[in-house]
Amino acid sequence: MSAFGKSMFTNSAVAVVQRPLYNPISLGQGTGGGGEGADDLALISNSYFNTLRIIEGFYGQNMAEKKYYNIPSDYTQYVQYYILLETIQSKIKNDTLSLLVKFAQDTLIGAINSYTLYGNNIVLQLDKTNLEQRVQDILSNKNQRVVEIANATGQLTITKTFKLAPVFNYYILIFGMPAFGVGFDPNKVGFLLDILNQNNISPY
Repeated sequence: MSAFGKSMFTNSAVAVVQRPLYNPISLGQGTGGGGEGADDLALISNSYFNTLRIIEGFYGQNMAEKKYYNIPSDYTQYVQYYILLETIQSKIKNDTLSLLVKFAQDTLIGAINSYTLYGNNIVLQLDKTNLEQRVQDILSNKNQRVVEIANATGQLTITKTFKLAPVFNYYILIFGMPAFGVGFDPNKVGFLLDILNQNNISPY
């Protein structure tokens, strides 16, 4: 389908190739159609479409929504997805589809980098909190006085207390207290467990 328009550089009329809305992208390499690379779209749809959806859903979407703790931490799985994308790239001859697969690769890499940076940031927050607590303990012990109360009378009260495991204390510190009746998010707890274990901090 073609039409005529005015050139940007001269006043002469030139033929302009127009593509229909239902097929705006040529499947051929470069600007041609029906040539080399014409079957690339079918290749992705039939063989690798589910993998691309997984990468978009579990890696890209969680990264975009800043839910870094939901990004899969299995490095072996990440490598398998990356190699699969490399395999797709090696079979594609169409420039446009090759660029889209490159976007998927960059999304995968970006998500893993985001997960790592987020984890490093959590570690820095924990280090800062531990340091502040240590300083506070030193200051409070230095100024502490033992006060003895003699001949004290009154009502005796027994109070039961419990101590949360460190992983849950860190959870509250980083993510805040869970809403009443909701409980701790298992994905966030699992993320913190990985971070604590990687840094030799006992989670329990």
